Amino acid sequence: MQLDLTTHGPLILATIVAFIAVITDLRHGRVYNWLTFPAMLLGWLFNLYLHGLSGLGYSMAATLLGILLYMPGGIFGLIGMGDVKLLGALGAIGGSNYVFTIFLYSSALGLPHAVLVQLLNYGRNAFGMLLTSFSSGAFLRKNIHKENSDQLKSGRYRFLMGVDIFIACIIAWYHVFNITW
Repeated sequence: MQLDLTTHGPLILATIVAFIAVITDLRHGRVYNWLTFPAMLLGWLFNLYLHGLSGLGYSMAATLLGILLYMPGGIFGLIGMGDVKLLGALGAIGGSNYVFTIFLYSSALGLPHAVLVQLLNYGRNAFGMLLTSFSSGAFLRKNIHKENSDQLKSGRYRFLMGVDIFIACIIAWYHVFNITW
C-alpha cells in the first residue's frame, strides 16, 4: 500500500504535531512556541512544495483562520495561547477545511471535557462555581497556566485543550467538513 503524499502527508504531519502538543500539555500544562512556530513554517513550506505559490498562500490563510477561531477563547483565558497557535499550525499544515474541522470537533469535545473536569474537581458545587465565575467576571482574571500548575501540584484534574485537539486530528482522518465560499 502506497501513501499519497498530497493526501496523507499533511494528515500525518499534523497528527505528529498534535501528539507532541498532547505530551507537553500533559507534562507541563503548555503547548510551546518551539513546537507551534516551526510547525507553521513547515506547513507553509510543505504546501509551497506540493502546490506552489498558491499552496503557500492557501496555507498562510488557513494559519490565520486557525488562530482567529481560537483567539476569543485565548483572550478570555478559557484556553491557553499555545492552543491558539497550535490550531494555527494545524491550519498551516492541513488547510482551511482541515483546521475548521479540527476546530468543530475539538470544540464539541472540549465542552463536555471542561464540564467533566469541573465536576471531578468540585463535585456538586461545580455548576454554582461556573455560574459565579461567569456572572462575576472572575473568569476574565484567571491565568490558565497558573491554574493548571496549581491543580497539578494539588493533584486536581486539569482542563487541557491539547488532548481534544489531538483527538479531533484523529477524527479528521475520517471526516473533514468542506467549506465552500
